[in-house]
Amino acid sequence: MAPTRPGSALRILITGATGLLGAELMDRLGEQDGAELVAVSRRGAPNVASWDMARDPPPAAITGRFDAIIHTAADTRWTMGLTEAIEANVATVQALAPLVASDTHVIHVSTAYALGRGGDGSSSDPNAYRNSYEWSKAQAERIALGLAERVSIVRPPLIIGRRSDGRAARFAGMYTILRGIASSVVPVVVAVPDAYFDVVPVDDVAEEVMAALHDRDSGVVHTIAGGKTARPVAHCVEVITGALNAWRRERGLTAFDLPRLVSPDSWQRFYLPLAREHLSPRQEQILDLLSHFHPYLAVQTPLEPTHVIDCDDDCLAASVRYWADTHQRLAAQQPRSWQGLRQTTRPPAT
Repeated sequence: MAPTRPGSALRILITGATGLLGAELMDRLGEQDGAELVAVSRRGAPNVASWDMARDPPPAAITGRFDAIIHTAADTRWTMGLTEAIEANVATVQALAPLVASDTHVIHVSTAYALGRGGDGSSSDPNAYRNSYEWSKAQAERIALGLAERVSIVRPPLIIGRRSDGRAARFAGMYTILRGIASSVVPVVVAVPDAYFDVVPVDDVAEEVMAALHDRDSGVVHTIAGGKTARPVAHCVEVITGALNAWRRERGLTAFDLPRLVSPDSWQRFYLPLAREHLSPRQEQILDLLSHFHPYLAVQTPLEPTHVIDCDDDCLAASVRYWADTHQRLAAQQPRSWQGLRQTTRPPAT
């Protein structure tokens, strides 16, 4: 039976408890009367046990029966090799098996892009996916569904900070683009201007995970995304840059120019070959990292969510401002000519 309300009288294990979503769930579920939370992450923290799930058995501190296991632990980098992706995102699901009782409800947090290029996520061929991350999350879903009699899957797209204040425990995804703009190492944003920029606030994702605690059937999939309501990339780049510049103006700092958008095809065929002769090693590293975003900034077919989340301009701007407040040295850097960075680029602060 499902609980009368999320978290009530439940003993819940949360993996990845110091990550973006895990930390939000710790806050929200911790407010539920009667909920007993057991938290783990790879590095650990106060009140969070250290567990390298890919390499070690469950620590001695993780004992007893769990009513629910919420698995948020993952490595979201799109640059991993297959072996690294298996260790980070597949082996960590397999490691849960000793902790699953006959009535444990497993809630596995995946990605809205686990369906791969074919749109169903059934293929085990890495070439059926945009990158190793997508492939590993599809593999992980199949393993998770075999762990318990009741399994729920939650699939978000890119996650940003809280809707109200932008608060985030970790910064990845969209924030990589923001760091590139603030550090003057992104000459252009490689994207299709009218492609869907589908991001969701972390508190909305946490709400959907908590709602999944009510699932009575196994195999229920919660896809949380903007779908057709997601804003175009060009508009979101304007909002991101505008929010950063508003933060800078409040401090008497020079504004950044709005980055130019260049299509992935034009970038690869014309701009990048010409630009490489001017790139410093650090610029090459950043641009190679950002190249993994190109497929996602060219998506012109909207996601099909089961739960539509409208991330408006205010929630996107709030995430930018929170990032700037927590990375003030980087956010306050003086804009520099991209061509002039050739051998003087220093790694941006994180």
